[in-house]
Amino acid sequence: MSSDNKNSNWVVAYASVIGNGHVLMNLPCQDSCAHQQINDTWGVAVVADGAGSAKHSDVGSDFVARNMAHCLEEMIQRNGWNTVEEMPSEDVWRVEALKGLQIVRQRLEQFALAKGYHIPDLACTVLAVLYAPFGILTTHIGDGRAAYTLEKNQWESLIDPFRGSEVNETVFITSNIWTTEGVDLYIQSGVVKEKIRAFALLSDGCENGSFEVNVWDEENQKYHDPNRPYTKFFEPNLNGMLQLRKEQKSQEEINAIWSGFLTNGSKQFQHETDDKTMILGVFVPQEAAAITEEKKA
Repeated sequence: MSSDNKNSNWVVAYASVIGNGHVLMNLPCQDSCAHQQINDTWGVAVVADGAGSAKHSDVGSDFVARNMAHCLEEMIQRNGWNTVEEMPSEDVWRVEALKGLQIVRQRLEQFALAKGYHIPDLACTVLAVLYAPFGILTTHIGDGRAAYTLEKNQWESLIDPFRGSEVNETVFITSNIWTTEGVDLYIQSGVVKEKIRAFALLSDGCENGSFEVNVWDEENQKYHDPNRPYTKFFEPNLNGMLQLRKEQKSQEEINAIWSGFLTNGSKQFQHETDDKTMILGVFVPQEAAAITEEKKA
């Protein structure tokens, strides 16, 4: 799903590609993503990762990604955020984020009933952001990763992915979490009120190639997860995106290049068995945007 503004202050790439394991097993890609440009300042981005154990999780992830993006777009306009240059407070965002996720969960249940699906067969995680040059809002259920940068060569994690007590255990939008206690425990939300250079959302199929996630702790004799983005991965891609804007690439061309990169752009990506989804959004400095406009003229 996409609605992109060529005059936007952002250049965004997004794609979902099938993993080697799903190719070998003749399974569909169970990842999905969606991006919606609201105006030349605001946008929304969503990544949904279908549960490998769920029979129709490819359908569920596609439905959730598209509907979550649409729901967030309505939220921005309903609250008038698109007319101001300020992020809402954490309390306001928390209420709105939970409301949005609940609406998507209800729509998914109605969709399942209408199409004859069992709701657990549509299980997927969901990771969503609302972004602008002056900040970023996040909310998510389950695992996946997200990163952002404020200054050159300084990338930070945006979220803490949910990890259960067992390996690869997580929760999904279809999970039995919709109680007061469950919502507090399993659904995260956050607000960053700073000038954003770039952000990234990704499914766990991309995390080993772009995050430091599995490090041996000598003192405690066990592995731990620093949840640290690799600056050497993200910074060159940030610069590459700015170059694509200078070359006046269309959104379709950018996404095609990005899809190829997620498929074969590194040894880790080439050999990854899981599906891979990543959205990378980069703010275009005014001087760079002005140069691009001069070229168009």
